[in-house]
Amino acid sequence: MSSFKQIVELIADDLTAVEAKLTEQTASEYSFVDMAVQHVVEGGGKRLRPILVVLSAKVCGYEGSDAHTLAAVVELIHVASLVHDDVLDEAAIRRGRETLQTKWGNKVAVLVGDYLHARVLSMLVARRADDPAMAILADTTQAMCEGEVIHAYKSGDFDISEAEYLKIISFKTGKLITASCTLGAHLGTTDKQTLEALTTYGQQIGTAFQIVDDVLDFTEDTDKLGKNAFGDLREGKLTFPIIYARSVCNDDEKQTLEKVLNSNTDEAEAIAFVESLFQHYGVEVHCLKVAQNYADRAKVALTVLPEIPARVALEQLADYVVARES
Repeated sequence: MSSFKQIVELIADDLTAVEAKLTEQTASEYSFVDMAVQHVVEGGGKRLRPILVVLSAKVCGYEGSDAHTLAAVVELIHVASLVHDDVLDEAAIRRGRETLQTKWGNKVAVLVGDYLHARVLSMLVARRADDPAMAILADTTQAMCEGEVIHAYKSGDFDISEAEYLKIISFKTGKLITASCTLGAHLGTTDKQTLEALTTYGQQIGTAFQIVDDVLDFTEDTDKLGKNAFGDLREGKLTFPIIYARSVCNDDEKQTLEKVLNSNTDEAEAIAFVESLFQHYGVEVHCLKVAQNYADRAKVALTVLPEIPARVALEQLADYVVARES
């Protein structure tokens, strides 16, 4: 049995409650709206962010249902961001299913993403004004949007640095993963050291998660990914593996790499060149090692917490983020 299955089994009842909350909170009286929304909400995924909320709450001693509400909130923010990303990227497949814009067009997809954000606001409006969740989620959604804007602005910039890219992904991907941990922690404690430990844990696995995601785009097939492989390459995106390959290859290879990232380049030619480059310079091995270093730092951050099943599960989750295949 994999560690991920063990983690899911540990909090199975909580995750069932989160799924019920997602269905309940996104239901619409209009059948088409309901059908379109459920297409993405029930479209699978590992539910990593809800898992982080629940485990972070448990490791801080909280066992109540408020964790289910906040877990549903972060998942809806995540799903809304995926819907909008798919429109921007013109993606045809997500989680092994047709994306909304493939099925019903861009207008419907954008509006469904907006609807999900509206549902998040509705779920949060009942909370106290001084609830830490309000400020955390406001900061998180702003940072996610900023990251998307910066990444879009940097699209096609072949000279983007590793530090710049890591900053972008800390906003686009890392912020919501970090927020999931911090939100759960706030439910169970006000202890500064504990809050900082779980926030640091979230920051580290958020970066590890995106680096691995970048690698999988080049190394896994479409069926395993649940979306089209080599999508980043087709869109000319510089991601962590490309940035590393650019830093270690020779000048001729660097020129060719910049050329194949141009959308005018033959796709088969581009894929063949990048695969050859990655193999020659051990790009996948390097990137996974970097990701594991982040995961290891995440686990170190947890050492101040009590060694209970929830902490063990968080440690296992850090390793799973690097070892996963989709």
